[in-house]
Amino acid sequence: MTEDFIPDLDQTPGSETPFPGNTLSEPNRVPLKILVISSPKGVTNTIHTFYRLGYAQISEWSKPQPTQTPGEVMSVLSRRIPID
Repeated sequence: MTEDFIPDLDQTPGSETPFPGNTLSEPNRVPLKILVISSPKGVTNTIHTFYRLGYAQISEWSKPQPTQTPGEVMSVLSRRIPID
C-alpha cells in the first residue's frame, strides 16, 4: 500500500502541476501542509478536532494512507495561507 507514495518519475513537477489553489492573484500566500500520523482512530480524532475548532472541513483532508509502520496511517491538509 505504501506504493501510493512513490512518485511517477516520468512526470516532472512544474507549472503544469501547480499547488491546489495556486493562482497568480494570490502572490502574498504560501503553501502550508499539515501532516497527521497516528493510528487510524488518532488521525480521525485529530481531523475532527480541527473541524470542531473551525480550522478545516473534514473533506479537506486527504484519505488516510498507511505508513511503513503497521497500524499507522497519515493524512494531509493542504492550503495556502497569507504572509506579511
